Amino acid sequence: MARIFWKAFFVVCIGALIMGCGGAKPQRDTNAGAAAIQPANAAAGSMDVSGDVSGDVSGDAFGDGSGVMLAAAGDNEMAPALDTYMETVDNFLVILDASGSKFLPYSGQIKLKIAKDILRRFNARVPSRPLTGALRRYGFEAGAFSEPTELLYGVGPYSRSAYADAIEVVRWAGGKSPMAMAIDAASDDLSSVAGNMALVIISDGKIYQGDPVEAARRMKERYGDRLCIYTALVGDLPYGKVLMQQVADAGECGYMVTADDLAPDANMDQWVDDIFNRTRRFQPRQVFRVAEAQPCIDADRDGVCDDVDACPGTPIGARVDARGCWDIGKVQFIIDRYNIQPQYYPVIDEVARVMSLNPGLKIKVQGHTCTIASEKYNMKLSYNRAISVSDYLLKKGIPSERIAVEGFGFHRPAASNQTEEGRDLNRRAEFEPVKPVR
Repeated sequence: MARIFWKAFFVVCIGALIMGCGGAKPQRDTNAGAAAIQPANAAAGSMDVSGDVSGDVSGDAFGDGSGVMLAAAGDNEMAPALDTYMETVDNFLVILDASGSKFLPYSGQIKLKIAKDILRRFNARVPSRPLTGALRRYGFEAGAFSEPTELLYGVGPYSRSAYADAIEVVRWAGGKSPMAMAIDAASDDLSSVAGNMALVIISDGKIYQGDPVEAARRMKERYGDRLCIYTALVGDLPYGKVLMQQVADAGECGYMVTADDLAPDANMDQWVDDIFNRTRRFQPRQVFRVAEAQPCIDADRDGVCDDVDACPGTPIGARVDARGCWDIGKVQFIIDRYNIQPQYYPVIDEVARVMSLNPGLKIKVQGHTCTIASEKYNMKLSYNRAISVSDYLLKKGIPSERIAVEGFGFHRPAASNQTEEGRDLNRRAEFEPVKPVR
């Protein structure tokens, strides 16, 4: 029995000695940001993964909680996903759409709130490692903002708390949607940083001027493989889906998601992980493409085919939305005031322009308030708001017989009066066209 024991012990020792001499530990290739693990001795047919891939691969190599350890087979090939995972992002910039359409509802909430909630949850999950961060918004003509796009944070060292403060600065939404301008500005913002970068755009995809897809292509051409673009769609505008898909595709290595996709925390976790580690494990399997244009009947010449036009007979020269309805705009007011703020002059100027092109067109100017103060007081305030807008139109040469004035107080809210953002939205004057004549 003793002879058998010592013989077995001798065999084990010899085997251990041979394995120990089989090769060195794999080395990380640090050239040009490469992240693959290179086997030191392919002929050995084995690989030591007990050391350090990014601190420790003995637990959860992907950070997804699976606890799966990746080991090489006899040919020493590592899974491609691990190579991609280790190509980390050093810089990120988020573009937040704060234009006028963000005050429209989606799934029972104002789009701006949904967009900000996405960004808040994103910020809470940004990796705790040295990063360069930035936040840029676009949208103007409403209270807080006077520029079409503005850098609210960075470009500089990322701080989770400071970034959270910058998110809360965005409290108003208004004006047009110059997404292309914001992308071009973001391209310049990142000009001084080194390493890989991610551009994240949160928007409903409604645009006003410029071509965001071309802007994204310009940025991609400028930064090449260093840049990936990710888009998060808020809402369900059909053309918004197409646009946001195309912008993400221009970056070649990012993808589009929707606010609904990101609702579960697990999905948000994976989306953020994909952005900062250049994986695509969460990418939803949905792709939107633009169908080829087909000839159609468009009697009012607004660019929307009659068979899908929800508002036939649009006034000549009026800008329309995807449904073919006049995108007429509105005027917002400060609490307890009825004087028109200068940033809303262009909205009323546009109404006057369309009315001048359509001599038979009449318009109702309707004033509204929030629920602060009494019903009687708010009825008077809403009427005064409508009168202010009517007076402006008169000064632009629109005859008084073509303008009707109505005040509704707080009886026709556009949003909940239980929140500050909702009350802001309700302090407004709107336009209702009456019998447009071609």
